[in-house]
Amino acid sequence: MGVAKLSVSIDERLAMAVREHAGERGLSGFTARALRHELERERLKAFLVDLEKDIGPPDDDLVAEIDALWPDS
Repeated sequence: MGVAKLSVSIDERLAMAVREHAGERGLSGFTARALRHELERERLKAFLVDLEKDIGPPDDDLVAEIDALWPDS
C-alpha cells in the first residue's frame, strides 16, 4: 500500500491538542486513524438513512427502551 502526503489547514488550538494527544504514536498515524474513523461514521450514517427509507423510522417505544439500557455518559 502506498502513502500519500497531504497538506491540511486546521485551527491552531486543534492542531496543538492533536499533537499533544498523539504524542509518541505520531501525528500521521493518529490522523490516519481519525480520518478512517470519520469515513466509517459517514458510511454508517448513509446506511442508516437508506435503511430508514427502505423500512421506515425506528419505533419510538423501542428506541426509548434501548435508550434506557444505554449507560449515561
